[in-house]
Amino acid sequence: MTKWLKKIQSPTIIFFSCLLVLSVIVGFLSKPYFTEHIFYADNNKYLLDRQEENQMIYRSRTADSIQVQVEQQKRTVFIDDQKYIITELSSKPNATYSVLYPNGRMYEVQDHRGEFRSFDEEGNIVTSVTFYVNNQRILSEDEEQYSPDTIVTAAYPAYHHTQGEPVYLFLALAGLIFGWCSFYYRRFQDILFLISLRWIWVNDPEPSDFYYLMTSIGGIVVMMGSVWISFKAF
Repeated sequence: MTKWLKKIQSPTIIFFSCLLVLSVIVGFLSKPYFTEHIFYADNNKYLLDRQEENQMIYRSRTADSIQVQVEQQKRTVFIDDQKYIITELSSKPNATYSVLYPNGRMYEVQDHRGEFRSFDEEGNIVTSVTFYVNNQRILSEDEEQYSPDTIVTAAYPAYHHTQGEPVYLFLALAGLIFGWCSFYYRRFQDILFLISLRWIWVNDPEPSDFYYLMTSIGGIVVMMGSVWISFKAF
């Protein structure tokens, strides 16, 4: 029983137990972040709040909500008490939509394999370049507050996307394990020495004390870098 307790209290068991608990906590808390589908409108992030029959309501922490009313070939987007009417002219893979603005202007949005191209009533391509002064957006002449492709994106959940790169969390986990093994296990350090092939050209084909020290320091650096990599996931 005493030997078993000593093993439980060893640095290895403590490290991997903490790593397991931390992984479970991070995975549980971050799951909604990586799985929720979002879209952006005027630099405000939106995600689905609720769905009521033929209406979807999207919320944002930085702006008013957006409502989307769904009909057969037509959808109506309500933003800031303004109504935008989207009509599907052709379906995927090369979908085309018409967007009627509250001011009466009509635009056409073409979907080219996920890349939008917008055209005005005269067939001219619409470019979207935004300018900000003191965090205030400055609209140029005849520029719409919300571009046609933004309206189409808001209207159709198929164009919403997930956020973040969860693969970085797995890389960070692998880095923590590798760094710990490099820092703590002498046998692992010996394996790294053999893999490096240094023993081929050195006079004494045995790892030196300096090698073990530098490998341990390298393990600490790898673990610190793994923490930094984990933040890149979000």
